[in-house]
Amino acid sequence: MKKILLPVACLFTSTFLLGQPVERTIGNLPIISEVKSSLELATGYSFQDNGEWISAQNRIPYKVADFNKSNKTYYKLGSDNFELLEIQDVMVRNELYIVFTIQYKTGWYEFPILMELWHWQDGLNYFVFKASKLKEVMPNKVDWDKPYIINMDALCSGIMIDYDKKTLNSTIAYNIQQTLDKGTISSHNLLIAIWPVEAKGMQLTRFRLIQVMNKKKFYTPYLEEKNRDRLFRTSYYEADYATFRAFIRYDEINPTLATTDPKTGEDWFKRGVYHYRAGDFAQAISDLTEAAKYCPFDRFFMTYAYRANAREQMGDYSGAMKDYDIAISLKPEQKEYYSAWLTTIYNRGVAKFNIKDMIGACQDWNTAAQMGLQDASMDENIRANCKDYAFTGPAILPTTKEIALATPNTNDYRRLYFEGMWKYQNGSYTESIQNLDRALELKPDLTILPSIYSYRGASKLKLSDYRGALSDFDYCLAYMGSGKADSSILKTVYYNRGLANFFLGNQVEACNDFRKAIQTGLLDQESLNFIEQICR
Repeated sequence: MKKILLPVACLFTSTFLLGQPVERTIGNLPIISEVKSSLELATGYSFQDNGEWISAQNRIPYKVADFNKSNKTYYKLGSDNFELLEIQDVMVRNELYIVFTIQYKTGWYEFPILMELWHWQDGLNYFVFKASKLKEVMPNKVDWDKPYIINMDALCSGIMIDYDKKTLNSTIAYNIQQTLDKGTISSHNLLIAIWPVEAKGMQLTRFRLIQVMNKKKFYTPYLEEKNRDRLFRTSYYEADYATFRAFIRYDEINPTLATTDPKTGEDWFKRGVYHYRAGDFAQAISDLTEAAKYCPFDRFFMTYAYRANAREQMGDYSGAMKDYDIAISLKPEQKEYYSAWLTTIYNRGVAKFNIKDMIGACQDWNTAAQMGLQDASMDENIRANCKDYAFTGPAILPTTKEIALATPNTNDYRRLYFEGMWKYQNGSYTESIQNLDRALELKPDLTILPSIYSYRGASKLKLSDYRGALSDFDYCLAYMGSGKADSSILKTVYYNRGLANFFLGNQVEACNDFRKAIQTGLLDQESLNFIEQICR
């Protein structure tokens, strides 16, 4: 029985990304995630021997002009082509790696000399390399019209022809494990050459995927500075800059959820979700249990929804059912979470189906459908399994105990502070200010008071209340003088106060604040670039 995978909660945006079920592999092989991002279209350009540039969709035409005029299938494939580029991730010895796949068309002639009777084949090349390499391919700061090249330093690679898509991940995972066990070196390496250009009012990315033998004498010449201007002299692919960046830097939309040293509820939650999606269900349960000890994750339905899914995967149906019940009782107020909440109702129905509770399963599936969930798997389950079931309406009322769990204590300033912080991170700035106002009314102690002013100031900054923000940041810094607060927030407070001063036209004060932010540990490159432009 297929479950609907819960979306990934990104606490810094309101975006949900729906994924496909993770493919489990045999034994203790690494578990490869669902596809994180893909690129389907790019224009290939080639400089021909007749002195002309020509282009084609998703392929590089031949340099020989006569070849491009031929009607033979072999030449129509171009010197290079692709149908789809995809990125997945995989944990390798507790470090995040990328599986980069290039899917393309190839084939062979039954009579090669005559070039007759062509047989089509699907080809796929893959490279496994550290996830940190993607930030080198698409850095935060872009130098337009300057080509560069990145050695992806592949851990392992492979070429597959007419492969079985059902066992693709398992095959790659097996290769990864064999590489680790035997200490072998990848036979091929991948170099990615990038040329960001601004032309005709557009921002474009020209790129080349250079697949070479993994020996320094073969790939070092590509990396040398003196050869940079040759990288794009005769051929390249071209795509919209924003589209290509979103493909490579998928983490900007869907940030990496793994946190190696969790210290907050958010850290525990992110790591729990990451381990769930990676198939490490025992670790996911442990992490989400820790997250549930912190506000607001103790009342966030997805904490329990993910843990329920993980418990079910481990065979703990009783524990899963309890977590599903709690998750469903914590109906979210935010509209963007509504679909995920309905998915939880559907998934509880799947769990009931798995323990032979057909009435309960049909009740949950019909409830989710009536309340607005749209999913083909759910519709098929209802048609196949609920023909004789008489649905009388939704029945998801929580127990008194669960209602109590879901009711915030408005006299607890710490809870109000965490609510305000969470609402700020989710973009609800006005509501964040309301929570933080109430928290200040309850006279919080000095350990938390500066943080309350910091978040309230940040919320006002987002709402363009620059004078109000400046006042809050001043209060925050004044209370920081007590020595009891967390000094790690200083760099953020100084930077945000600098922004408030900048928007108020206080250039000198803004730059003074920015310098203090740097002195207290500001490392974010985009912020540093902004400061450099403002305070030259």
